[in-house]
Amino acid sequence: MNRRDFAGTCLMAAGTAVQQSSGLGVWKALGRLQEEDGATPIEGGRWFSAQSPGDGMLFEFPAGTLAKSRALTADMLLDGKELAVFLIILREGEKGRGFRFSFGALNQCSFRMRLDLSLVDQGRWMSDREGAFLKPLCSGDRVDLALVDRISFTVSRTGPGGARWVMTPLQMLPALPPKLTTPVLPKGPLVDEFGQSALRDWPGKTRSLAELTSRVRRQFEDAPGVSWPGTFSKWGGLQALKLGEGTGWFRTQKHNGRWWLVDPAGCAFWSAGLDCVRVDTDARVDGIEGALKWIPGRDEFPGADRTSGGGRSQTRFINYLAANMVRALGPEGWRDKWAHIALAEMKRMRFNTVANWSDWEFAARAGFPYVRPLSFRGSRSPMVYRDFPDVFHSGFEQDATEYSAALASTAADPAFIGYFLMNE
Repeated sequence: MNRRDFAGTCLMAAGTAVQQSSGLGVWKALGRLQEEDGATPIEGGRWFSAQSPGDGMLFEFPAGTLAKSRALTADMLLDGKELAVFLIILREGEKGRGFRFSFGALNQCSFRMRLDLSLVDQGRWMSDREGAFLKPLCSGDRVDLALVDRISFTVSRTGPGGARWVMTPLQMLPALPPKLTTPVLPKGPLVDEFGQSALRDWPGKTRSLAELTSRVRRQFEDAPGVSWPGTFSKWGGLQALKLGEGTGWFRTQKHNGRWWLVDPAGCAFWSAGLDCVRVDTDARVDGIEGALKWIPGRDEFPGADRTSGGGRSQTRFINYLAANMVRALGPEGWRDKWAHIALAEMKRMRFNTVANWSDWEFAARAGFPYVRPLSFRGSRSPMVYRDFPDVFHSGFEQDATEYSAALASTAADPAFIGYFLMNE
């Protein structure tokens, strides 16, 4: 198949036919991109390989070609075992403004790359993850589709061995294509019954339910005997560096020209924390249920299989950690037992802070230093860019007051270090 035929192919994976758009034309190779012959697991696809970031393809066309389009799309499958990140840039001329759209992919599972062209106004920084189409992010400039005259499709990050993938023609369409709901799995399911990779092997991989149960129960039994080193204070601070008398609270102090956190006992405190210390480490699986060897039953494992939203926007999540804890520790009280295990493991590894997006209530009950997240949802002050509020608006002060009211519940807790306003 030559490049012109490839660019004109109008078949998508799983036999879904879409109307071929015109105007993208023949692409030019960037870097050391290679086309490969051979059968592909996706109908109408073609093998490509890239050795380093920047390898890819460039489409050039008359300005305004994309103006009446709603989406760019292609079906893809990433080969191998190492992740890769792809980058699409829509640019206004060779050196003009460029809108950047990056995404990753699950290996050995086909997906439909869907770029909603309304994103070029930069009103959102993240698009929705769909199946094996991972973390699509917007960056760069706001562009005018009437001025865009080129698209580059490249690999922006690869493993040591480069990247190899199957791809159908990159197309522009007048409407968003349907989501891919039945992906191709050339090597079978991706995840085993314990939530582990079914395609990889490593020392310490759990092989059976008996091994899982034995390991988790042993961790719980050993938890009471785990502590920080003797050089740590009861709060995880540095006993060798006292910064005055303890106030009973976390505070800050400048010492020899450097700012320090100080723990309630007056010891210098270097906060070494883990985010997401929680059981709800669930994975989104809608559209790739076939990639799972086992799905926990909702009656036997409450909360391990949940859905949110409705209709076409419904999402599904599987929580293998919760299911594993129930199987190993029983359905009653397993969450409290998990907390004992988690905090003991943190002490064993010399972490002293339950960091952001965590089940901080467990840390509070155990007297383990923690932070907590807040989420600003101003009802009076408008947003000036994405989720950033107009801080000069007359209603912002009251919004901020209501926002901070959540902290009242931890104001008297000596283990409470501070809070996060939001993400980055």
